[in-house]
Amino acid sequence: MTTRLRRRLEQLESERRGMLMGFLPAGFPDPAAFTAAARAGFDAGLDALEVSMPGPAPALDGPLIQQAAERASQHLSGIPAALELAAASRSLPDDTIVALAYASTLDGVDPDDFFDALAAADIDAYLLPQHPMAEQLALGERAQARGIEPVIFLYLEEDLPALAASAIERPVIYLQSASLRTGGQFIPEKAQERLRELGEALGGKQYFVCVGFGVRGADEVELLMDAGAHGAIIGTRLVRAAEDGPEAITALVDEVAPALVGRRRAADAGSGSATEHRAAR
Repeated sequence: MTTRLRRRLEQLESERRGMLMGFLPAGFPDPAAFTAAARAGFDAGLDALEVSMPGPAPALDGPLIQQAAERASQHLSGIPAALELAAASRSLPDDTIVALAYASTLDGVDPDDFFDALAAADIDAYLLPQHPMAEQLALGERAQARGIEPVIFLYLEEDLPALAASAIERPVIYLQSASLRTGGQFIPEKAQERLRELGEALGGKQYFVCVGFGVRGADEVELLMDAGAHGAIIGTRLVRAAEDGPEAITALVDEVAPALVGRRRAADAGSGSATEHRAAR
């Protein structure tokens, strides 16, 4: 079984275009506004939406996302309700949603129960940013056996050998940039260095990599595309836009879309546009 996320990444690779992934806490600013924001993003050309489950955001998230997570949690009773809302917020059936669960969210929850909830809600990708690499990889193998896509969160250089040796074929990787918190400073040189380290460590092993933390707009996305990333993740700015309304979401995606063609710039420079990005859906 091929997941929505993998299908999207493979389609974008064939087009030599990058993936734009956004982030929102499930139910923020409220369930109706969340649905409107998600659909506006997908309609504008957002390739995937990372949706956090109810619960407090950890220190790795900046103050804006922490506040948004707290507000969102007031509207939802738990993981199943959040997954149901996320799934119902798709614009098209194949729109890609990645369920994010913090360590505190899954405290006391059996992984198989979490996978059951994902399957029941028709969400086929997830991210566990606080779990140690060994746990992410072990759970990822179990998830893939059930047709669910693990997104492997990578920050520590020391985790690269384990990732390289993993049995997960062509893993989808969320690479944390140099910033220690979402919404922090984006350091181009460090992001490029981390992408190089990843490529060198994995050698001939194929992978998809999307970069997040500190990614705000077209400038950062263009740099990441030129550096070989398969995608970019915008969180803090998308959360702020969601509170401003669907029009702000659309404007943000339209602004960033032209930068996604950086993966094919050498072959056909200047051919991308926001209109083309939407049409590719």
